[in-house]
Amino acid sequence: MRLSLLALCLTAPLLSACSKESEGDGSAAVTRDEADPAGSYDIDPETGEIRATHTDTTGLTTTMRAGEKVEARYPAPFTGYPGAKVTNTTRVEQGENLFVTIEFTTPDAREKVVAFYRAQAEEAGIDPEIEVSGGQTTTLGGENARGGASFALQVTRVGEETQGQISVASGFD
Repeated sequence: MRLSLLALCLTAPLLSACSKESEGDGSAAVTRDEADPAGSYDIDPETGEIRATHTDTTGLTTTMRAGEKVEARYPAPFTGYPGAKVTNTTRVEQGENLFVTIEFTTPDAREKVVAFYRAQAEEAGIDPEIEVSGGQTTTLGGENARGGASFALQVTRVGEETQGQISVASGFD
């Protein structure tokens, strides 16, 4: 199961409180009620980027963007793997809180990718307490309860390429 499913689970409340409304430009918008807009989503017909927004009854707004061209912004101290090609990004923002899942590829060995992100997790005060390796795949994860930060990494060696997916959350309970 891919970690980007977590992003879908986080965005489900954005969409479940809404009903679909079609627009003439090929995109879709969602609103709960014309008098009380709670959320919206659209899909860019040219890039396939998905954008969703939801404002709850307290006024807190959650936004989600997902797609190949979405900027891969990491919560500090995390950064992109050097020289990796980003293939997809999902970013959920809620006030100062951020959840991001970034998929990437690199020719480097998976052990080198795991070591890179383990060092960043430790710098963030996250003790990677979960590490599972089997076959050509390694999964690494952990959280820092004090700072509300967590991360999960999955890397798989496929032929001459390492495919990776990192999810980092900052500020969520």
